[in-house]
Order: sequence, then structure tokens, then C-alpha cells
Amino acid sequence: MQDDHDEGAVDGITTISSGLNSGGSDEDDGGSSDTSSVLTELGADEFSPHFREHAGRLFHSHGDLPYPLPVDGEEQVRLNAQHKILRDLLRSHYVGPVAEVLANEPGRRKRVLDLCTGTGRWLMDMASLFRHVRFSGVDIVPIATRRPLSNAQFEILDVTQPLRWCDGVMDFVHARGVSLAVRNYPEMLREATRVLRRGGIFLSGEVGRYVAFAPGYPGNPAVDAPGATRFYKVINDLLDRIGLHEITGHIPHWLRETGAFTAGRMQEHLIPIGEWHLSAPQRRLGRAYLEAMTTFAESLKPFLREHGELSEREIAELIAGYVRDMRLVPGMVGVYQTVWMMKD
Repeated sequence: MQDDHDEGAVDGITTISSGLNSGGSDEDDGGSSDTSSVLTELGADEFSPHFREHAGRLFHSHGDLPYPLPVDGEEQVRLNAQHKILRDLLRSHYVGPVAEVLANEPGRRKRVLDLCTGTGRWLMDMASLFRHVRFSGVDIVPIATRRPLSNAQFEILDVTQPLRWCDGVMDFVHARGVSLAVRNYPEMLREATRVLRRGGIFLSGEVGRYVAFAPGYPGNPAVDAPGATRFYKVINDLLDRIGLHEITGHIPHWLRETGAFTAGRMQEHLIPIGEWHLSAPQRRLGRAYLEAMTTFAESLKPFLREHGELSEREIAELIAGYVRDMRLVPGMVGVYQTVWMMKD
């Protein structure tokens, strides 16, 4: 799916040698230069080495990195739909005092780093809102828009390795949906903390991989949503084997454990699944989320085949049970957890 900002030019995406730290003086703030010799523009003929085809889908080709989902057009549609769902849910692109942190400051340009930027839709929307701020988005595959705004840049970079920027150059580090890409979240968090300025903000956003119900609805997942419960048990067991644990409940503790953060807030935002909600806007949100999560389940088929020791019939039944519960069980919700904290 073509991004709204993408006019088809193959520019604006850069690549960087993994493991490189700061390598020069940035004209804005003393960080690693975005025009440094370690960065090179990615030409049209250099895209294919970043992908591999498997089971009729396109995946990243970066060694043993654990991300289990495809990165092809179908998955990009889902990621963009999820971005819109979360925007509509929060009625914003962020929570916490982000606008205050990014307020224009004479003599210094503010900076934002988006980890695991994916299609780059969040970054581009934010860059259009904060034109005086410089945005950098990083991911292991070049699926972001190829024509970013003038204050935005995308790079191919593995966030499980040391980040290339100097200490304390970012005002805002954003990490949404990284739990399927990072085995060692505390290690990633240490790097994010290192590049964040004092007074800067870190914002995490993760959707829990478990069955949940809205207040006032049945609360026994195994009884009321057995298909969805089994789906998450199978998926989480397999993801545990490759080091991708369900971590949403641990993130606030890990942030406090760094000793670098003070004020902050954890919130759980409920996303309706299906059409059970009485509110028309919430029903629209529920329909969109049902479609996105159905695509998510279908996209996990190659992963289930490779790691699950399940037959095609068992995989089909697993996904069908999950989708059936999402469609028919009233009160089912997704839980989107946000955590923001300010660096002391």
C-alpha cells in the first residue's frame, strides 16, 4: 500500500552499518551526523537484499532477528490500519506531555527517535504536526515512505544493537509495537535512555497478547472465549521459544529500574473488537480492529507452520476459533498499554 506521502521516488531511505555509534558533529545539536559518511542512500536495486520470500509472503532477511510477521504489502496495510485505530482510540498520536517537551526552543532544534518505525506512518503524521522538530525513524526493513517530509528521515538500523547517536541528543524516544521485534527489552531501553536528554520523554505503546473483556462483560476467557484463549496460548508459547515474551506488564518496572526516570504514567486503553459496543464510533473502531486482528492471525500462518508442529488443518482451526470468538463474543477488547516517563 502506498503511503499518502509517497510519490514513488526511491529516496529518503538510508542505511547504516550496524553497531556504529556516533561519528561526527551534528549541525543541530552535537549528535551523530545524518550526513556522515556512515550513511548511504538506498538505491532501487538495493531493496531486495533486505527481504526474503517464504510461503508466498515477504519477510525480512536479517539473520536471526526474531520478528515473526511478513513485511509485504498486505502486512503494511494492517500496520497502517492499526496506526489509524490507535490514533482514533487515543484521539491523538501520543499521550503525556509530548507537546510541551517538543515546544519550539530558540537556538536548538528538538529531535525525536522512532524505534521500529515500520511503515513510518506515525512518524510522518508527527513530523507534519511538529515541523520545527527533526524526526528519525529506524527499522530493519525499508518499508517506510520513500519521500519523507523535509524534517523526517528513515534509516535501516537494528534496534537490538547500540544506537549510533551520542548521549542525550533526543528529546523524545517513541517505541510502539516493538515487543515482536526485540528479545531483550531492558537492553533496548538502556540505549533509548542513553540517547535521551534530561527532561526528555520516553513513550512505550504495546498491545497485550491475551484475551480481555470490557467492564461489565463476562470475565473468564477460557469459558467465554475458548478459541481466542487457545490462539494466544499457542502463539505465546511459540513466541516464548524464540525469546519474544509477553512483556506489557513489565515495562513500567523496567523503566523505573533504570533509575533515570521520574514522573510518568501507565494507562490501559480498551479497543473494542467486533460490533458489540453501543456507541456507533466504537462499533466502527471495533470493526476496523476485528479486520486488523484477523489479518494479524492470517499473517502468522508461516510462523505457525515453521515453529508450531501443527498440521494445516490444525492451523486453520486455531485461527478460525480465534476469529469466531472475536466476531461473536460480546465485550472482547484489545488492551493497548501506554507508558510514558520523563528522564531526570
